[in-house]
Amino acid sequence: MHITSAIRRWLHIGSAAAVLAALGVSQATAGSSAPQAAPQLPSAVVENISSQTPTVSADGRLVVYAGAPAAVGDQRASSIWLKDRADGSVIELTEQSPDIRAGESVWPVLSADGCSVTVITELAYDLFRDDDVGSRWDVYRLLLPACGGRLGDWELVSASRGAGFESAAGDNVSPLYPAAVSSEGSLVAYTHQFSVAAPLLTGITVVDLSVAIGDAGRSAPVAGTPSAAPDSTFRYVGLREPAFSDDGSLLAFTSDATSSLMLAEWGKGAEPGDLAASNVFVWDRSNLDRNTNVRRISNALNGDPGSSSSPAISGDGQRIAFVSTATSLVAGAVLPACNPACAPQVYLFDRTDGSLQLASREASTAAAVDGAVDAPIAADTGATQPALNYSGDELLYVSRATNLFDTHSNAAGDHDDGDIVLFVPSSGTVDRVSVLADGVTPAPAAQSHPKLSATGRVVVFDTLAGAAFGNAAIAGRQVAVVDHPPTLELANLDVGTVAVGYPGPEWRLFVFNRGPSSFVPALVEMSNPDLLISGGSCADTAGTPVPPGGSCTVHLMLMPSVAGPVVSTLTVSEAGFDAVSISSEISGLGGEPSLAATLAPTYGGDVVVGERSEPLPLAFTNVAFNPVKIARISVQGSHPDDFQISLDECSRTTLDAGLSCNLQVIFSPTAAGRRTANVVAVSADGAYATILVSGDARHEPKLAAGNTTIVAGSRVTLAGAGFAANVPVTISWADGGGTPVTVLSNGYGLLEATFVVRPTDRAGARTFVAQTADGYTATADVVVVGRAGKVGPGSANWPGR
Repeated sequence: MHITSAIRRWLHIGSAAAVLAALGVSQATAGSSAPQAAPQLPSAVVENISSQTPTVSADGRLVVYAGAPAAVGDQRASSIWLKDRADGSVIELTEQSPDIRAGESVWPVLSADGCSVTVITELAYDLFRDDDVGSRWDVYRLLLPACGGRLGDWELVSASRGAGFESAAGDNVSPLYPAAVSSEGSLVAYTHQFSVAAPLLTGITVVDLSVAIGDAGRSAPVAGTPSAAPDSTFRYVGLREPAFSDDGSLLAFTSDATSSLMLAEWGKGAEPGDLAASNVFVWDRSNLDRNTNVRRISNALNGDPGSSSSPAISGDGQRIAFVSTATSLVAGAVLPACNPACAPQVYLFDRTDGSLQLASREASTAAAVDGAVDAPIAADTGATQPALNYSGDELLYVSRATNLFDTHSNAAGDHDDGDIVLFVPSSGTVDRVSVLADGVTPAPAAQSHPKLSATGRVVVFDTLAGAAFGNAAIAGRQVAVVDHPPTLELANLDVGTVAVGYPGPEWRLFVFNRGPSSFVPALVEMSNPDLLISGGSCADTAGTPVPPGGSCTVHLMLMPSVAGPVVSTLTVSEAGFDAVSISSEISGLGGEPSLAATLAPTYGGDVVVGERSEPLPLAFTNVAFNPVKIARISVQGSHPDDFQISLDECSRTTLDAGLSCNLQVIFSPTAAGRRTANVVAVSADGAYATILVSGDARHEPKLAAGNTTIVAGSRVTLAGAGFAANVPVTISWADGGGTPVTVLSNGYGLLEATFVVRPTDRAGARTFVAQTADGYTATADVVVVGRAGKVGPGSANWPGR
């Protein structure tokens, strides 16, 4: 009986025991499976000092952030800290020196290679060029000791006054926006006062640190900068928020000007006195043609008053994310109503084809009309603060939206805070990163400033809810670090019998990345030299990230040197810090082959756990010159229980030379994920051939309540089915109220739980959500009736009366 029909029947019976009976399982049998330990789930590691605005190196090893100074009596609010996650060491980089006036340091940026830290600071480290006047804010860079630098040896970046030996610190950097830094730290772009005459207007300067201070070519304004300050009835912010690609060839930025024009002009607003509309531009620094080297990517329709800002660019420069309040950027997108202001949304621009998509959107959308692409449904409260990984296939943003997930986080934090959300463009999946240690419960929506490593494996952000992650309560924000290693799958394979000294047929295996971060294969190895790596994208394009949901291939063949069994371990691995790898067993037999598989589709499709696929037609052929008797057919390999032989015309059959026999296999998965097995045909003389079969499996869990109308202050029984076996399942109110209940599913994926509805719980339509750490959820709708005197079906406030 299907799970869905069992749940429906349970609703009529009205008890959790009945749903188990409807599934054909007794209570005793259902509970007889021994619980299995759940895998360790990723949880945030929160720094134990007041800290904020983190950035992370490409490999995820180093994290730099602004935090409270360590010295007792240091009155500064913000110093800069560096954490090495390899050994847990933490170093304060901007300790107060007695030789210079005290000052704050903010917005640290760690170069992708982990060699340098760039900060905006009031500290006048360059005693010869920084006269420590004006607004005092300047940009400095520190080369770290691991790369040949020395702690405390800060280099002045914003030497924007004078030339040659007369060059001096600008003392005019804006502390509102972080600097942009290329991957090796030699290029820095920063936001500063546009001019002395327009101190409230901002501009951007790009600095090449390979050129000496004071020399020509060291610094230049960003392309698309108007020649003078505006003289109009509109208000302006200026040019700001620079963001570099890794190699520094591309610079994205926000501008109130028409920066794509050869002679840029200041833009306009909706009405005189309004702020001029801002847009996001990309400057291709390798293109010297000023007519074409700056491109506007936030192209709203004429008359759309929305503004765009906050660009983030992928390391390879191919994708740029930004925030916009414009409502006409993506045709057909379903956006929340403007009331009167329009909620900001996150968009993703692809330079390879010029496409633009809504990124802050629901994972699934309504069906399209006449075969058109589904209309994306935007985050209902908006989204901000995008961040991209190196290849742009993972995008983080901050949102308090209530329509992205079945469960809602409790509102908390500052107005810019929210959940940390991960969007994977290739699959359209949306996941919440800011969850507690159980991997399910959302943290309070008090997170901000997300960044991620090159592969997306390490996510950093700051939070006002550090105590919720299990840390001692500390006043102010705290930096959190989350490890999200990828989940990889690689099948075991038996290649059958191959003639000694001759290469057998080429086989192809897939390394599947189930996410949530990218996998970067660096090395493909085989432990036995009789098994040869003949190609495949894992090896041929080593160093290319495999995004979540993607795969790379390994091609291999057996050339046995001696007769007899051959066993080898195939390993596909990354390189560098916290590298991950995946291995499988490859086997075969050196001998005289007599059977071969006939090529046919061997993929069983995408099937719900416990259900069955259509039969897969397979065949074996006699490739010898004499009749061959097939002794038996069996299913072996990684998941033999997931594939059943439904038709066997091969076992105990003798095939003449060149003839074939048929069989059929049904895919009936017992667990989720990629499932594989080898169908093996063994001849009477011991030679054998194999067919690799595979399929993808998923759970479709269901949840139901014993009573759909619940009186506050009572208990309700919940029953579920279709979950993974022996895993923790957390049940909570969708709106975040109350205390979650966690139960263990049994060996059949069934569960029963009692949930206490408190007298103070909100009355009205409510939803229970049951979810597991691997992302599966099920819901049950109920109505809670407030407890006011005697309540029952005859009460005036009973539903339906």
